[in-house]
Amino acid sequence: MLLKVRKDAAGSREFAAWPVAVWLLLLLAAYGGVQYLRFGVYDYLAGALGVIVVCAGCVLRQEWARLAMRATAVLLACWAVYSGVAMWQGREQFDMARQAALANPQLGDVALLMVERARRTFQVVIAIKAIGVPLLLWLAWTMGRPKVAAQFHTRRR
Repeated sequence: MLLKVRKDAAGSREFAAWPVAVWLLLLLAAYGGVQYLRFGVYDYLAGALGVIVVCAGCVLRQEWARLAMRATAVLLACWAVYSGVAMWQGREQFDMARQAALANPQLGDVALLMVERARRTFQVVIAIKAIGVPLLLWLAWTMGRPKVAAQFHTRRR
């Protein structure tokens, strides 16, 4: 008895990096959504939920989600550039805070540790934004490629 194997079976797909990027974006949006809910920032929570829905649609390979992911990735890249520039313009505040902590001996070393911790967090966020912008733009470009578009399907009824 011969066993016929379909070429387009899920197990025979070649590796593609875009689903990894979509899953990563899904996880980051979920984490952000939890943080926004925790701190009561409901407008950003709505945005995070929208990104989660688009990512879930991409994981299910829905055609509407592919088109929505292209727009979402570009919007997120633009937001990362805008917020990164705004953050970068305020970087001198760390030096002012450090000088204020040094000028006030009553605060002790705790104030200096807090300023340095905030500076490290700032540097990590700037690095994440710098890495994220090209990745988001790559994802938007990839979602428009015919080879990727062929992997998506219209909604089944």
